[in-house]
Amino acid sequence: MGNFVGSHLEEMADIRATRKCKLVRLCSILSLVVLLGYALAHFYNQEYTFTTINLICSAIVIFNLWRLKAKDGLHYTDILLTGVLMFQGVLLLLYSPQFPERLIWLFPLMVAVIIINEFKIGLVCSALFCLLALAANMFSQGQQVSHSMHGSFLLGLVVSCVICNTASFYYAKLLGYIQSLYREGIEDLAYLDQLTGLANRWSFENWARQKLAEVQNLSTTTALVFLDIDDFKEINDTYGHEVGDRVLQNFSRRLKNNIRTRDRKSNHHDYSIARFAGDEFVILLYDVRSKKDLDGILKRICSLFHDSYAGSNRVSSLTISVGVALYPQDADNLNELTRCADKAMYAAKHSGKNQFKYYSGEILNTLEEIPSEDNVCSIVQHSSGHVHNPKSGNKSNKEPHSVS
Repeated sequence: MGNFVGSHLEEMADIRATRKCKLVRLCSILSLVVLLGYALAHFYNQEYTFTTINLICSAIVIFNLWRLKAKDGLHYTDILLTGVLMFQGVLLLLYSPQFPERLIWLFPLMVAVIIINEFKIGLVCSALFCLLALAANMFSQGQQVSHSMHGSFLLGLVVSCVICNTASFYYAKLLGYIQSLYREGIEDLAYLDQLTGLANRWSFENWARQKLAEVQNLSTTTALVFLDIDDFKEINDTYGHEVGDRVLQNFSRRLKNNIRTRDRKSNHHDYSIARFAGDEFVILLYDVRSKKDLDGILKRICSLFHDSYAGSNRVSSLTISVGVALYPQDADNLNELTRCADKAMYAAKHSGKNQFKYYSGEILNTLEEIPSEDNVCSIVQHSSGHVHNPKSGNKSNKEPHSVS
């Protein structure tokens, strides 16, 4: 599961980089064609200084194209190309009296710089283009074009800069929004149970291990709660799996509405409630002020269905059996804590159901007194390592699970 999530989130993060690679490659090819063309023109006119400059810039662009192909990624090729384009823009401004007709190349240079860079970098570079053009217009001597042409040119450059940067800004926002939707969709698939909307077992266990490490030295009460809907198999057998799925969904909604799922300090959503397997659920209650408060929470959980099940008129009432293990009194790691809470839940179920029990030494004695047929069933359930697939809905028989 971890590899699945990582690979898909990495793929999502590469969307912007892939788009930039294509733009950098396209702009590099076009720049190379123009630079080589002007290098030949300068060489023909015996302007060897400009010929050398253009050939050096062409060599840098060729190196840039090679890095794009060889490294299979940007690796600062966008910055290198931006440097070449900015340098060419400065040359155009410095030698504008000598080559006034070439000032028109400032427009594609500025556009290229904007589209191959992130919005902020493109904004700074294009603004610098405009400032340099303004300075060249103010301090250059012996212009071969009129001031009115320079004024029109500067106005067109500024307007183009504003339009291109505005488009870049909204494109960046749109791409960021699409990426956020993609990330949320991947996270929902990876971290949530598709039937109930609760955390799945994998995301709960990863989150719970971190949370247990955080609360280890706190004076508040921390408990792992293991819940099982009583006689759920009979509901599936009598009314069908569709009704059983609605029971699970309704139960999940009531859990979310009655149990805090946000950290008190950070107010961030957590994965404290999860569908463990089939009709079994787990809750990590942390930052509970006292054992008395914990009892109140457990009583509220046990009474979630006392006002009858509203999802189907055919199911009049439901009960649940709840097992509780305290951290770190009963166990100092998540696997052992889950095993203890699971045993406490089975003790509650075999003591009459519709109740909660804390894990203790007496729990083991209670389980030993269970009739042999039930013991065999319990052993089978505890020895299997199969994990219920949350996409497959509920199962008519209780899914076996691993608590080791």
